[in-house]
Amino acid sequence: MLGLALEGGGARGAYHIGAMQACLEEGLVFDAIAGTSIGAINGAMFAQGDYAVARELWLKMTSSDLFTEEEIHFLALISRGKLSVEGLSYFREKARETLSGGGVDSSRVRAIIEKYVDVDRLLKSPVDFGLVTVSVPDFKPLELFKGQMEPERVRDYILASASFPGMEQVSIGKKRYMDGGAYDNCPVNLLIERGCDTILAVRTLGLGIYRPPRDKTKKVITVLPSEKLGPIMEFDTDVSRHSIRVGYYDTLRQLRHYGGRQYYLTAGFAAIPAFQRFALVDEESAVRAARALKISQRLPPRRLLFERVLPTLVGELDLPKNAHYGDLLTAMLENRAHRAGLERLAIYTPADFLRRVRALSPDPDCKDSLSRGARDACDILIDAL
Repeated sequence: MLGLALEGGGARGAYHIGAMQACLEEGLVFDAIAGTSIGAINGAMFAQGDYAVARELWLKMTSSDLFTEEEIHFLALISRGKLSVEGLSYFREKARETLSGGGVDSSRVRAIIEKYVDVDRLLKSPVDFGLVTVSVPDFKPLELFKGQMEPERVRDYILASASFPGMEQVSIGKKRYMDGGAYDNCPVNLLIERGCDTILAVRTLGLGIYRPPRDKTKKVITVLPSEKLGPIMEFDTDVSRHSIRVGYYDTLRQLRHYGGRQYYLTAGFAAIPAFQRFALVDEESAVRAARALKISQRLPPRRLLFERVLPTLVGELDLPKNAHYGDLLTAMLENRAHRAGLERLAIYTPADFLRRVRALSPDPDCKDSLSRGARDACDILIDAL
């Protein structure tokens, strides 16, 4: 069985939309989808077959569609971990009203769920749907699939899963419930218990507890954001549009086994061809690269390059010690591509990527994690390849 786990993350849920786009293009058919918080809302729409509708929603939804201006500020402080004395002072009246009333009004969020979650279609769908929420004040997790939900309570459970700290809790029966991220923000284990042996886990790195798979025999393909996504509780159409693109390419990387760490290469540079390219670097360039790295030049140029310069760049580029020459070449090219402003969200063949990077001039003022010497050494060697 194939499962899809969607991690909570508020406004970062736009990332799920791009991930699902990639899955559909690759022809994946999920047997079960489970989500927490915004993952539960998106997951319900995916499970009922409304990907296109979910995408349209994310391309137009803003914070003002969900909360008042005061509530937006209040939730932003909580999500950023900045509910300080000063913050509470500034919003003291709103905070007092909000907390005394049980939390930020969730009626607008409920209206979104009522409009876009078709309970009848969801329950009849061949795709199972599960979610996580937490009861309060005992903080006990509730993990359940649609077959365990009373039809008239399905939307309540989804809203409960998505009741971010600071929002009013949802009453179901004699209990109150809050955001499932307080127990498991990416319900991989729920899908494993459901019988899934392969799971695609789409992370947002949102606030909440992440529980690694308990059964290590199951295959879990994890999609992680390749860049920092936007604020958790600030819904902006431009940010959502960008997050969708990032989710799409990050998921394709996993499904198609693309090379690269920052960019998306149809294949990584192979070790032997990369070694052969480095072997063609002329002696003068090897010495200049060593000089940029402040490496003693006592060795012959060829040994200097392979024994000192390239190993130093492996460390500078934060590559593992067992990285091969292809990994090093890829990392060098990606660093220069970043400094030259090459479009990141695109698919390149290795040959095309090399050609484009060599043709671009890096911005000397572009900031990155490399030292000035390492940047200069990379440029010297790339130009000499």
